[in-house]
Amino acid sequence: MGYRESPYSTETQDSEKSRNLPFCCIALIGVNVMVFLIGLVSPGTGIRMENAGSFGVLHLLYDNEYYRLLTASFLHADAEHLLFNMLLLYFCGEIVEKSLGKCKTLALYAVSAVCGNLLSAAYELSTGSYYESIGASGAVFGLTGALLYLVIVRKGAAAHISMKRMVFAILLSLYAGFSNAYVNNAAHIGGLLSGFLLAFLLSLVPPVLGRKGEGE
Repeated sequence: MGYRESPYSTETQDSEKSRNLPFCCIALIGVNVMVFLIGLVSPGTGIRMENAGSFGVLHLLYDNEYYRLLTASFLHADAEHLLFNMLLLYFCGEIVEKSLGKCKTLALYAVSAVCGNLLSAAYELSTGSYYESIGASGAVFGLTGALLYLVIVRKGAAAHISMKRMVFAILLSLYAGFSNAYVNNAAHIGGLLSGFLLAFLLSLVPPVLGRKGEGE
C-alpha cells in the first residue's frame, strides 16, 4: 500500500522555514544596502559621509543633531566597508534574533549604535581629536556582545559556539580595528559592552506575544 503525503505537511514545513528566517537581520541589511546605493547613485540626496548622517561630537555640542547617533550606523564609506559589516550583522544577528526575538534584536542594534557613538564622543572630548565617523560596526559589535552573553549563559548552546572560539573572534576583530588608524575603536568597544549588558537585561524581559496557536 502506497504512502500518500498529507497536503498540509509541506505547508507546515514551509511555514516553519519562513518562521525561522531572521527577518529582522534581513531588513536591517536591506536598509543599509539601500541607503548605500542611494548615496552612490544620487549624491545630491545628502546621504553621504560629509553631509546629513555622519557622527561627530561637535554635531552634538554645537548643532544639537542627536539623530546622528543613530543615522551614522546606516552609512558606509565604500562597498568593502558595507560588505564586512553586513556579513557580521547576519552571522551574529541571526543567532541573537532566534534566541531573543525580532523586537529585542532591533533594540540591540539601535541602542548599541547609540552607545558606541556616545563612547566615541567621550573619546573625542578626552583626546581633543575630532573626526567624522560612519558605519554599522558599533551596532554590529553590540550584536556580537549579545552573542557572547548567550554563549556564556547557555554554555555554547547558542549555535554550538564554544566560549574560547567566541572570545578569540572578538579579540581578533578588536585587534583588526586597532591595527587600522581609520577605524573608530571606541565605537566598537562601546557597542560590544552595551550589547552584552543589554542582552542580559532583555533576557529578563518575557516575550510580549507568543506564537499563534502555541499550547493548543
